[in-house]
Amino acid sequence: MEHLPLDINKFGFVQREICNGLTVKYKCGRDFLYYALHFLLPSKFNSETNNPQEIDRNHFFGLTVPVWLAWTQLQFYKMPTFLKRLSLELKINDVKVTNFLKFFYAMLFSRISYENALEKIEGNVKNGLVSGVDLALRWQGLEDHVLFVYGYDVENLYVFDTNKVPSLEYEKLTDDERYYMKLPKSVVKKRWKTFSRVWEVYKVD
Repeated sequence: MEHLPLDINKFGFVQREICNGLTVKYKCGRDFLYYALHFLLPSKFNSETNNPQEIDRNHFFGLTVPVWLAWTQLQFYKMPTFLKRLSLELKINDVKVTNFLKFFYAMLFSRISYENALEKIEGNVKNGLVSGVDLALRWQGLEDHVLFVYGYDVENLYVFDTNKVPSLEYEKLTDDERYYMKLPKSVVKKRWKTFSRVWEVYKVD
């Protein structure tokens, strides 16, 4: 298996919040970005410091919005500027996200084929770069789920999550609190729809 240069036993896995006995929805973008930041800047972003809950509490990425307003993406309106201050940048389907309007455009209008997406993700893993795979759950991907990609082999991607999405056909690989998952490429292909995406976070000068 090819994988990123990290020690999986020391990586700062986190779990999604539980509120009134239910898993909080629509936080996968925030959680992916946390994992990206933890990988790139582990002393600044980890399970103890600037974890996902603190990211929300401090409004680092944007507004705290109710579930029914998640589609507005206002929870990310500050995120491009926040990344820039850290000398980082986000690309979604090769669109550089330099401001909120670019982020909104990339989320709705950027396109990439399954074949090109897989090639990009595997190339990034080989080069030690961050990728997220963003798959359709419903409505051609308007309801989606983005996962941090740790590695791959011939048949699977290996990804990090913060909870297990019941409708997504992936397998938890540990018996502890870590959501280290095996995601078959056949599932990626099946769920590669109109709004599917590759997220990349990388350092800039």
